[in-house]
Amino acid sequence: MSTRLAPTWLVLVWRLPTGGSTDRVWMWRTLRRLGAAGLTPGAAALPYTEELQEQLDWLAQEVEQHGGDAWVLPVTQLSGDEERRIRDRVNADRQAEYDALREEAMSFLRRAADHPVPGSDAQLPLRLRTEKELVTLQRRFQRIRTRDYFTAPGRREAAATIDRCLAFRQGISRKLSAVTDSGPEA
Repeated sequence: MSTRLAPTWLVLVWRLPTGGSTDRVWMWRTLRRLGAAGLTPGAAALPYTEELQEQLDWLAQEVEQHGGDAWVLPVTQLSGDEERRIRDRVNADRQAEYDALREEAMSFLRRAADHPVPGSDAQLPLRLRTEKELVTLQRRFQRIRTRDYFTAPGRREAAATIDRCLAFRQGISRKLSAVTDSGPEA
């Protein structure tokens, strides 16, 4: 009697028909939204979860409906080097997203003097735009965090910077220092 190991990774392997780039762009965007690590132009890996397996199964069906071939392969074991390379690739992608988001939040803080004072009815359109910008920053952070499977570098800094933006909006301080995560990055 053999014991089956539980999968730790999912690999999607696909081939799309030659022709237009629409299907390839759709595939790339979908895999990016899921947080997959591209292995080759026709393969990507994700950590195993039932939810991700379901999403990749759906994606494989979509590929086949577009005239291609696709396989979702549960992987039980990778070499240490292979696993490190995939994790590094996933973390680098998330770190780039966190860095870009943090820069947008820093831009918000640099423009803080231009934002209306919290609680004032003056400049209602500007106040609404400020609120929308803050909600957008928070939502983007949550979307990135959803696909941050390995706690990528830059996550705490992005969260702390967004918290500074929110503190400003609540009227706590225009010169707030980082307190959410002032320690060294893990």
